[in-house]
Amino acid sequence: MLVPTVIRNILGLIGLPFTAWNVTMDRINRVTPPGKIVKTKHSDVHVMVTGDGPVTVILEAGFSSISIDWCYVQPEISKVARVISYDRGNYGWSRTERKTMTSLDSVEEIREVLDKLDVKPPFVLVGHSFGGLSMRLFASMYPDDVIGVVLEDAAHENQYIDSEENQKRRRNFKRLVTFGYLTSLVGIPRMLRQRIGRKFLAKEYDASLKYIGYTLGSYQSAYMEYLDSVTSANQLMQAKPLPKEMPVIVISAKNQPEEWKKNQQNLSKLTEQTEQVEVETGHSVHLENPQIVIDSILKMVSLVKQTNQ
Repeated sequence: MLVPTVIRNILGLIGLPFTAWNVTMDRINRVTPPGKIVKTKHSDVHVMVTGDGPVTVILEAGFSSISIDWCYVQPEISKVARVISYDRGNYGWSRTERKTMTSLDSVEEIREVLDKLDVKPPFVLVGHSFGGLSMRLFASMYPDDVIGVVLEDAAHENQYIDSEENQKRRRNFKRLVTFGYLTSLVGIPRMLRQRIGRKFLAKEYDASLKYIGYTLGSYQSAYMEYLDSVTSANQLMQAKPLPKEMPVIVISAKNQPEEWKKNQQNLSKLTEQTEQVEVETGHSVHLENPQIVIDSILKMVSLVKQTNQ
């Protein structure tokens, strides 16, 4: 991380006029965070807290995505439960001094946020894509606090281990995130309109995406999260298995490569109470057909009512 950072800073000095332009554009496009900032030991974490109820649902976005990624899901779940979504690392409106961005870092961060907000269990954990790793690790570390897990087309640790079949895909992705990080200071990604995260959400978030997609922190976090992805995979491999009685819903998109589908089958065997739901969508089910995700979360929330009857 040190050498790429030095190279990025040197490029920033060489291309000082472009750096000044990029910083100016960042200030011009700045948008007030829609949620609140919670100060933790290492970070200022942007958190969206909505709704109320006997259950708290934690929404973990995928790689390079943030809290507003759940703009179609969070309002609906908020009608029956408290819902928390947040921005990891330096994504979105969050800022951190952490030197790593592993799944364990995410678990530690959200646990501290929950303590700061005085939010108590039970929790329903929802993880999309890469975010599924940290939600599974959370459930493994704190099984007594979790009543259910929803994995939305979640990544499996097999995709990140240093195997021969993963090397080509990882090399291609490494080139992409490294180029973005190295040239982010001089604004090359902004010139090429290659922003981090979503290109489109609900119309009301256009200004937010224009801002958060080009911040220096976003490119840094994408680079760090990639670098630490193997560590995150190893953390899952070394974690305790989920309790066999823990309810899990695995939402699997059918429009995915065969290797991804095989790993979805692996996820479907996490516990004896795991249900797999295959859907005719692409990777982002919560945007393409949010009702499927909403219904799955509501099913988990209802478990508390059934227990209390």
